[in-house]
Amino acid sequence: MHSTALRLMTERGFDAVSIDDIVAAAGISRRTFFNYFADKESVVFDPDPDDAALWAALLDERPPDEPLWDSLRELLIGYTTAAAERMLLQRRVRLASPELSGCSREVADRFWDVVREWAATRAGLDALRLDLTVNAARTVLNTACPHWDATSGITGLHAHLAAGFDFVHPAERISS
Repeated sequence: MHSTALRLMTERGFDAVSIDDIVAAAGISRRTFFNYFADKESVVFDPDPDDAALWAALLDERPPDEPLWDSLRELLIGYTTAAAERMLLQRRVRLASPELSGCSREVADRFWDVVREWAATRAGLDALRLDLTVNAARTVLNTACPHWDATSGITGLHAHLAAGFDFVHPAERISS
C-alpha cells in the first residue's frame, strides 16, 4: 500500500491523490486503508506495518560486543537498505510536493523508541549518555536525508550517513 500511494503521489503530487485513488490502485477497501493509516499523510510518513519485524531482525544481527556507535551506524545502513524503494519514493514525493516539506511527522519515531530500548539493554550507559548517543545517531539521519539527492539512489544516502557518523564519531569518547 505504501509503494502504491507513493508512486501515485510521485506521478501526480500529494494534493492530487485522494485516499480513494490509493485504495483503488492498491485493490483494497477504504476500511482496510484506515485499519493501517489514520490519513493520507500517514501513508507517506508512518512506518510500514511490517517494519517492527525488520527492526527486530536488524537489532538481533548486531554482535553483543560491537560498540554502540558502530551498531547504530550498521543498523541505519541495514534499515535504509531494506527500505530503499520506499525511501526513494518518499524523497521524491517530498520534492514534488513542497507543502510536505514542513511536515513534522517522522517515519522514525517508533523506530527510535525501539532502538533506544534495545541500546539501553546493551550499552551500559546512564540515561543521559544513552539518549545523547541515540539522539546523535538520529541527528545524523535527520541531517543526511535533506542533503540526499534521490537520483544517487540509496548509496547516496549511505554516503551521507557514513560521513555524518564519521564526523560526529562519539565512539572515541563513549565506551559501551
